[in-house]
Amino acid sequence: MQHTREIYEESAKLRAMIIFILRKLPGKLNRVALCKNLYYSEMHFFQKFGKTISGVDYLHIEASPVPRHFNELIHEMVHRAELRVIPQVAPEVIEGRQIMVLRGMVFECEASLLNVLSRDELRAVRMVSSTLQNEMNLETRFFPQYYQHYVQTGLYEVIPNVTFPKRPHLQFKAWSRKIYRLMWQ
Repeated sequence: MQHTREIYEESAKLRAMIIFILRKLPGKLNRVALCKNLYYSEMHFFQKFGKTISGVDYLHIEASPVPRHFNELIHEMVHRAELRVIPQVAPEVIEGRQIMVLRGMVFECEASLLNVLSRDELRAVRMVSSTLQNEMNLETRFFPQYYQHYVQTGLYEVIPNVTFPKRPHLQFKAWSRKIYRLMWQ
């Protein structure tokens, strides 16, 4: 088994992606949202260039795809003060009393950006993070093929990288006009 420091040193591009995403969306992402942003960025890049950004395998865990050794990497980044894990506490009324309830944990990052990502890699990460932001319900609208692919992979299995065929893009208005003409001519 690899030591945590070795994992940290070998995964510079994954760390750069994590830092970039967390700086772009400060205080908004929990583990699931961060992992989905990472996975969709990698798959978006893979579709265009035939390789992933970080070269790390992703595993299908219950709530999301997770990069291999994610916990060890996050542990080392927290230890080195590159990341902070912040509890989200919110008030809730139970039996007439207001109490504070833990809603989950979010990541914050104040580390400087790592200059290890190419222009195309950075573009893929930026596109996915600006598309999803904190709205994970949008993943099925914007990345349906990636979502379906990882969900169909067995639980706790490595998600294989697959190139999907490109579909022609149709504008709805142009498409609906053609249907209208066909029906009334």
